[in-house]
Amino acid sequence: MRQAESANFEFLRKSSAQLYRLAALAEHYFPTDPNTSLIKLRQFAELLAQDAGARAGLEPLRDEQFNDYLRRLSFSNYAPSRAMELFHHLRRAGNDAAHTGREDFGAALSALKIARELAVWYARTFGGEPKFTPGPFTPPTAPPDPSEALNAELGRLRAEAEAHRTAAEIERQRADEAEVARLTAQD
Repeated sequence: MRQAESANFEFLRKSSAQLYRLAALAEHYFPTDPNTSLIKLRQFAELLAQDAGARAGLEPLRDEQFNDYLRRLSFSNYAPSRAMELFHHLRRAGNDAAHTGREDFGAALSALKIARELAVWYARTFGGEPKFTPGPFTPPTAPPDPSEALNAELGRLRAEAEAHRTAAEIERQRADEAEVARLTAQD
């Protein structure tokens, strides 16, 4: 499979191929599968939190839940409160996507923006570029408009119905003409 590309997370590629891969996949899945996008962003947040925590000497404990790890990361004061809010948002959104299965493009788009904000914090804090400015967020490809496909299918079905109706009308006309011919022959 070809590597997913990302306009919004390209700057992560040099510091963490895995973080970049997860973020790029989240963008890739956004137009067709917002649930998968949200799940990838939760994985992204967990990996980013573990990377940030490891830099502070905070290793994940065996079988530790992501929420518990975030609590320990917060208590260490190694990540600012805004970053912790963003981590928790992505954790909850990913959990909701995994457990509810709702197709929520709005939640996925919001999570992509939040993940990018976290990625910028990460790049500034650990990338040696405290003044790093990535430029504006580039919205991913919009999801396909289901009404387009639906309208095309309705048009096709209407044309098909019209064709059948026309054939039936032609057959009825032939029957009427045959009846007229029969009655004329009887007279």
